[in-house]
Amino acid sequence: MAAVHPSQDASVFDDSGRLYRLIADTIPLVAWTARADGSVDFVNRRLVEYTGLDAGALAGWGWEKIVHPDDREQCGALWKRALQSGERLENDVRLLRADGKYRWHHSSGVPLRDAAGCVARWFGVSTDIDADERLRELRQAQTRLRALIENEPECVKLLDAQGRLLEMNAAGLRMIEAESAGAVLGQSVYGIVAPEHVAAFRDLTERVCRGERGILEFEVIGLKGTRRWLETHAAPFRDEASGETRLLAVTRDVTERRQAQQALRESEQRFQLFMDHLPAIAWIHDSRLRYAYANRSYEKLFGISSAELAGQEPANFFPASAVQLFLETNRAVQREGKPVQYAIDLPQGRWLAVKFPFPDSGGGVGVAGIALDITERTRLEEALSASEQRFRSFMEHAPAAAWVKDGALRYSYVNRTYELVYGRAAGEVHGRNDFDLHAPELARFFREDDERILRSGEAGQRTHEVPYADGRPGHWLVVKFPLRDAAGRTGIAGIAIDITPRLEAEAKARRYADEVRSLVSRLVQAQEAERRRVAGELHDLIGQNLTALGIDLQALKQQLQAAGDTLAAPRLDAMATLLDTTIDAIRGVMTDLRPAALEEFGLMPALRWYASQFSQRTGIKVAMHAPEREVRLRPETELALFRIVQEALTNTAKHSGGTSVEIGVRYGERLTLTVQDDGSGFSSEAPGARGAGRGFGLTTMRERAEALGGALRVEFPQRGTRVVVEIPVARDAD
Repeated sequence: MAAVHPSQDASVFDDSGRLYRLIADTIPLVAWTARADGSVDFVNRRLVEYTGLDAGALAGWGWEKIVHPDDREQCGALWKRALQSGERLENDVRLLRADGKYRWHHSSGVPLRDAAGCVARWFGVSTDIDADERLRELRQAQTRLRALIENEPECVKLLDAQGRLLEMNAAGLRMIEAESAGAVLGQSVYGIVAPEHVAAFRDLTERVCRGERGILEFEVIGLKGTRRWLETHAAPFRDEASGETRLLAVTRDVTERRQAQQALRESEQRFQLFMDHLPAIAWIHDSRLRYAYANRSYEKLFGISSAELAGQEPANFFPASAVQLFLETNRAVQREGKPVQYAIDLPQGRWLAVKFPFPDSGGGVGVAGIALDITERTRLEEALSASEQRFRSFMEHAPAAAWVKDGALRYSYVNRTYELVYGRAAGEVHGRNDFDLHAPELARFFREDDERILRSGEAGQRTHEVPYADGRPGHWLVVKFPLRDAAGRTGIAGIAIDITPRLEAEAKARRYADEVRSLVSRLVQAQEAERRRVAGELHDLIGQNLTALGIDLQALKQQLQAAGDTLAAPRLDAMATLLDTTIDAIRGVMTDLRPAALEEFGLMPALRWYASQFSQRTGIKVAMHAPEREVRLRPETELALFRIVQEALTNTAKHSGGTSVEIGVRYGERLTLTVQDDGSGFSSEAPGARGAGRGFGLTTMRERAEALGGALRVEFPQRGTRVVVEIPVARDAD
């Protein structure tokens, strides 16, 4: 028989089946058989003639190539579902004719079961319904209906009583994250329902398949793991072919609504106490605009309990004028699906109300509202306005330039000082960034500094060199810190203080200090020159005269003794002794005024000599700690250090009450000189301050050190006082 594929089982077409083959090839219908796994193993002559293909090309799953591409997935899914359920197959499908045209066929397939009740194979026929005008119109209507369902943004599905998926549109497949209908049709949907909702979903399915209607919100876990909340509206659907009642449902994704509800519940829990203690009232009307909820503030304000309000209309409690406004605003919210705000006068005061859509328990759209006492809001707004005014007044009169940048680093505020500094009005700056306002190099500097602050998330302080609007150089102390803008993004706020005058003053002060040091140096030089002059005059005039006087006294003594005058000799001896004492004193003064050892031998020998003289004169022991190898410094440096030691030792003798002094000298990049005694120190007196009878000793010592570019400090160890001098070394010779 030409219509039998060579690979078909011979057992199917034994002698007892010859009549079947004859009938199959004779009837004007497409006929076919398939194995239990769904692969076609026989087609009749009618299908071969209709398609122009031989039986071998149609066997197995080759028949899919003659199904219209738009019907192929649906047809395959229904065939797979029938194979899994073992139920009768009914389907309308377009099949390709030999001339290249598609015609609608109604296909039916029934299972043939063995003695054990298992499906052994399938038998089916397909009837060309394109010629039947009524059927064609019905087919077109079904096509339009299918197109509408496939383009429906909500899920449309069909389940059997066991929860197996029979039909689902594209929106539903997206909700459960299925790649195609074939991947899920015929399978139980209980596997993707969240475990805690399976029992409720199974109960809904069974009730609907018994003829009831139902609505259920439940959570599903998609094939890719995404969890979604769905709201399904289910109704019974009678399948005429099988005679069974199915579940037909329209399901919408309510994940966002559920999240909003959860957020609302959490928000209500967080702010319940706050709402109960504020002059704010809240209420909910169901979809029929009857009270479903009122908070405690609402109850207290109107003296009506929630139990009294429940299920009642506003007209039962409020005057007609208020009720009319209530109804108009409620209907506007329901009609437009968005919030409405209005003000209303009630005997309890003037209130500002906001109403917004709110789903009620029946799935409809109710109206929720919150009303605040406008008096309190006005007070707060006025306080905010006053605060803003104070801020702007302060910033507008502040001597520092101030600015705020939004999250995109565009200027949103600049004060008057900023306008003066940069020569731009606020209107020219607002909404623009640094690259719009400044030279590229300066703009990059500002941007990098802003990004540094944003990365750190902390305030920063730096000194910037930014020119004034007229080009003059300017120096600024800039403080920047992160600041959120109105959109919640992190921007930058900054304050810049002009420190140019201060820096200029510091520079002038430094120049003045240099001039003072120079003046002090010249003064010291003049002082030393005067001391040398006075020492010279003492030596040349008074010293020589006193020496001559001593010689004359000796001569006079000898003459008187020769004349036999013995009474004048003792008197002359006393005068000679006084004269010698005066000469020694004059020599001491001359040494203080002009230390000859310093000029001749250098600093260290002069200090050792002076220390020895000091010890002899005062009885205070002096120890020297200095390098053995002498290092000659500039004359003015050696003289200054010698004078400082003189003054320090004098202070020790006068004020310390100590018994010993240590003098230390250490060479390096800077010469360090220390003079430390073991006396009583300065007690509680500040270093360098003038004590009773102390004069200007420390001040003079410090000026000498600073005149050489050095510094002097006074330290207070556990006992005594330490004078430390550090001076840059400028050597004349080693």
